[in-house]
Amino acid sequence: TDAADNCTVSPVVSFVEDVSDGNTCPETITRTYSVTDDCGNSINVAQTITVNDITPPTASNPTGLTVECVGDVPVADISVVTDAADNCTALPVVAFVSDASDGNTCPEIITRTYSVTDDCGNVTVVSQTITINDITPPTASNPAGLTVECIGDIPAADISVVADAADNCTAIPTVSFVSDVSDGNTCPETITRTYGVTDDCGNSINVTQIITVNDITPPTASNPAGLTLECVGDIPVADVSVVIDAADNCTVSPVVSFVEDVSDGNTCPETITRTYSVTDDCGNSINVTQTITVNDITPPTASNPA
Repeated sequence: TDAADNCTVSPVVSFVEDVSDGNTCPETITRTYSVTDDCGNSINVAQTITVNDITPPTASNPTGLTVECVGDVPVADISVVTDAADNCTALPVVAFVSDASDGNTCPEIITRTYSVTDDCGNVTVVSQTITINDITPPTASNPAGLTVECIGDIPAADISVVADAADNCTAIPTVSFVSDVSDGNTCPETITRTYGVTDDCGNSINVTQIITVNDITPPTASNPAGLTLECVGDIPVADVSVVIDAADNCTVSPVVSFVEDVSDGNTCPETITRTYSVTDDCGNSINVTQTITVNDITPPTASNPA
């Protein structure tokens, strides 16, 4: 701006050259101008131009992801950083930096970090939030039902009857016994046995096994020992204690009852069939019989007349 000469009013200023020092960040360019008067006398002046990018690139945080299982977390993918840009570098370099978990579960938050770097090493860091949260309950089939005759035949709860418990994330969901609930009836009584199936995030389902208790087996007893009497008046009244071995698979003390006496209608002898019933708590019943024979074999008595 201040070119001057002792004789020439307006010496000529000309661009000579630009010379780089060959470095980058910064690069120094020496720009030379010549100043020449009308007689060809000349000098050079130099301008130092420093090129140094100190502005970091720009980029937006990638869109977050929500998955259910750790195995569903995708591998790092730099293409999710879609708008990386820089004031100088045409294509700044995007690189994966790290995954950092918050250490929690259900949900677990992973912060995935990418760096965006320009040619001068200026760096911007962006992060993608990956949420891992299993909200899908396990699956399992209802165990096969059981039918037993007696309450004492009901097996203890056994989680192994839930044979196909599975989950989308948990390798082995936990099976546990929940409850037995009776319908309050008898003969049959239906018991609903419930098991819970739970995954590592606490998602749970219940499955049920139907247990039917129904005694269809009648009691047992032997026919009482028979009796032989001479007179009808000697026939004892019915006595349930003559059925001495009444038993049942479920009922502790089946009920013995007198049913009837049936005569064959004959005399000398007359045969009476005395029937007793033996009944369990479910109404299963058998009859046993006692044979009573009435046969007078004793002759009359009398004195010789005078």
